[in-house]
Amino acid sequence: MIFAANWKMYLNESDSNEFVKQMHLEKENFVDKDIMIFPSFSSIRSVKDNTLFLPKIVIGMQDCSHEITGALTGDNSINAIEVDACIVGHSERRKIFNESNEIIKRKLDNALNNVASTILCIGETKEEKDKNETFNTLENQLSILPKELHKSQLIIAYEPVWSIGTGLVPSNEYISEVLSYIKRYLNELYSDEICDKILLFYGGSVDENNIKELSKIGNVNGFLVGSASCKFEKFKKMINAI
Repeated sequence: MIFAANWKMYLNESDSNEFVKQMHLEKENFVDKDIMIFPSFSSIRSVKDNTLFLPKIVIGMQDCSHEITGALTGDNSINAIEVDACIVGHSERRKIFNESNEIIKRKLDNALNNVASTILCIGETKEEKDKNETFNTLENQLSILPKELHKSQLIIAYEPVWSIGTGLVPSNEYISEVLSYIKRYLNELYSDEICDKILLFYGGSVDENNIKELSKIGNVNGFLVGSASCKFEKFKKMINAI
């Protein structure tokens, strides 16, 4: 089971370094765990340099530009700094920054071709859920997947938009049904060999109180956790719980 921490803009560089220092002091809790950390872009170098004591840890970007290079002030190329992973298509990028499927596809391609692991986030809004359009929405979001996967490990993170930051968590049965749909979609697109390598994560109001129960879902390979992962004690409890 993999624990992926998306720190968003909650921790600055000083906060991130202090967090990693705590990890070092209690490294027995983390040394044999599969952990991914996505700091703010300005903190990536510090976090990378200060987590060398955890050889299994994966450090990634929370997002990347749809271009590799060019006159794009403030954007960050996937090649701007050496990282192991990248998140694309997060609902906050789709909603707040109005990122279209076309833009997300270009980001996805850049990540798949340049880093070891790429997380594609997908999920329905409350309105889409209420209209029974969940699977239609997910199909549209998955339609940007390339026909072939060569370099990067692909991870699909199902994050229902109505659950992110709201405290509303779908039932295990609901999540399992959605992940089964995603698996069927992938099976139609790729060979069994490739599908076996694609991982499925869940994200959305995951915390230390529910992660153990959520980890009972048979087809969940890991969790993408936002704000709860920014508090060290919660972070440690969640990792130990799975």
